[in-house]
Amino acid sequence: MPEQNAPAAAPGPSGRGLWRLMLEGSRHRPGGAWAVLISVGSVAAALYVLWIGALATVVGGLVLDAAAELKQLGLPHHALEIFGSWARAFTANYHLDMSIFIGITFPIAFLTTTARRGRKALAWTDITLAAISFAVALYYIVLDDKFLNWSRGFSQPTTADIVVGFTLVVLVIELCRRCTGWGLTSLVLVLLAFTFFGHLMPGPLKHENFSVPYFIEEMTVMTSGIYGSPLEVAATYAFLFVLFGNFYEKSGGGSLFFELAGAVTGRMVGGAAKACVTASGLYGSVSGSPTADVATTGPLTIPIMIKMGIPAARAGAIEATASSGGAMLPPVMGAVAFIMSDLTNIPYATIAMASVLPALLYYAAIYILVHNEAVRNNEARMPEDQIVPLHRALARGWRHLLPLTALVGLLVMGYTPVYVAAGSTAAVIVLSWFWRETAIGPRRFVQCCTDTITQLVPLVGAVAGAGVVIGAIEISALAGKFTLLITYLSGGMLVPTLILAAVFLVLLGMGMPTPAVYITAAALLVPVLRQQFNLPEMQVHLFMLYFACLSAITPPVAVANFAASAIAGVNPMALGSHAVKLAVGGFVLPFFFLFNPGLNMEGGIVTILTAVFFAGAMVTFASHALHGYLGRRTIALPLRLVLAACVVGAIVPRIELQAGAAVLGALILLGVWRLAPQAAQAAPAQ
Repeated sequence: MPEQNAPAAAPGPSGRGLWRLMLEGSRHRPGGAWAVLISVGSVAAALYVLWIGALATVVGGLVLDAAAELKQLGLPHHALEIFGSWARAFTANYHLDMSIFIGITFPIAFLTTTARRGRKALAWTDITLAAISFAVALYYIVLDDKFLNWSRGFSQPTTADIVVGFTLVVLVIELCRRCTGWGLTSLVLVLLAFTFFGHLMPGPLKHENFSVPYFIEEMTVMTSGIYGSPLEVAATYAFLFVLFGNFYEKSGGGSLFFELAGAVTGRMVGGAAKACVTASGLYGSVSGSPTADVATTGPLTIPIMIKMGIPAARAGAIEATASSGGAMLPPVMGAVAFIMSDLTNIPYATIAMASVLPALLYYAAIYILVHNEAVRNNEARMPEDQIVPLHRALARGWRHLLPLTALVGLLVMGYTPVYVAAGSTAAVIVLSWFWRETAIGPRRFVQCCTDTITQLVPLVGAVAGAGVVIGAIEISALAGKFTLLITYLSGGMLVPTLILAAVFLVLLGMGMPTPAVYITAAALLVPVLRQQFNLPEMQVHLFMLYFACLSAITPPVAVANFAASAIAGVNPMALGSHAVKLAVGGFVLPFFFLFNPGLNMEGGIVTILTAVFFAGAMVTFASHALHGYLGRRTIALPLRLVLAACVVGAIVPRIELQAGAAVLGALILLGVWRLAPQAAQAAPAQ
């Protein structure tokens, strides 16, 4: 991350050392033998994840079927035992699989993320921590039988287990700090302090004392700590879909999105900005990562927007906001959606289907504001030499639509996300062989695997840290205490509770990566909304998912803004206000579908269409109320306040209020369009 991304005002000399310790490190790729080692580890990780995720169960089932048939044929008993041991070898072993994943990814993470910002080379501390993390993982791998047969309440950690367990916790904290910075790391440290010393606190926050062996058991053996579902999601769903995205991009699929976007919107007013929104949304729907989206489409879209006269800060904000929406837009969405599926046991295909309409409305709100600014500033269309005709783009890129068709088809057919990702990746690789210029051979295969591990390093650090957060909340019983606190502050009323939840999520997002925000919120807030107010599970978790995704553009710590600002050449803080305004639809939509589940395709066709109509009206009113302009016409402040009231009216699940709000808001915009004077026409941007 560039040095300009550091906060503008650093602490004084006395606190500077501690402040630097809390900042994240720099990402780099060492060369020489270390590069070879990282490449080998990356390929091994990719092959192993593909094996445990998509192949082991199938092969194990075939072995069991063969053993059953041979038993009927009278095969000797010892031969049947051999077949049985083979089948057990293919059976999922959760703790072993996660230990192997840690043994590969943690060392690579320490080798590719330095201890402090600004340093770009390996140090002996990085190598030492990489070696220790490999040794810790090896300990759990070698003693796998012990942990596989672990019984809570009967099995007790040995002294060696405690020493290795504490070492793993320390490694997770340091990796979390290097990868995500002060936000999540501070939360981890505070919760660990509360876990160990909370029994000394007075009042309702006090919890019972516990033993050190119990702490180690929860954190490193059971699935409520580091080995919890967040790490599993990173090691399976997220890994495979990031791998798919890299193979798709290396085979030429990424350029198709930009060409299609330019062909459809490039000749419109503000065509460069609209093409950016379209291209970033399309690519983000496959990558599921805001930063990866910005890094891929940003170098194409941001310079063109700046060339067309759009200020650099606003160009970067458009790219960051559009890229962040990719994590809400099916078919891939991103790690947060997979974690949601794992926590709720709701099939991922169901989550993806429920997310389609809100995601489209999120982009509709961005288009409204982009178009308003384009009309107001008389922004030019894209240059003709940058626009590829639609028929030509499809003629030379149609093959890149086939893997996406396979991905959607496998999801609709009900296959698990792991099989969907593996099958789609296989489709990309096989199809690439039919065209020499995009064929994925051994060199590109290794590069895709290495890029996947490199992109996953921040996620691995985040989910490992989130595992410690979940473990600390479980041990200290903090979730119940947090429920009481929220209930007290909100007076037990639903709407204030939702507003507090949204504020809490935004505050978390200022210093934590998206998956960690969602995981923490799911542990602390979901019990309040589900148990106290009996809100539907799907909508509650989507509420959390949306605000967690928006943390990528919420200042002061916003990873998508940082990535876009580096390309635009501006301070990332300058992007914040533009990005938040563009994303206004994302801030109001979660409140809407929480009370109007028709927007998530629940109910009959009339219910769904009604929800879409009122939600569309809501984001339109919210965009204009916040923006203050309708093209080159200014919307007076009192009318903006009335539009904001119409937004609230559209959310309330009463048809008469929603219809009245829609009519009133439409009349206001129509009146502004017909009666308000237009500002002077600006000179066309060159």
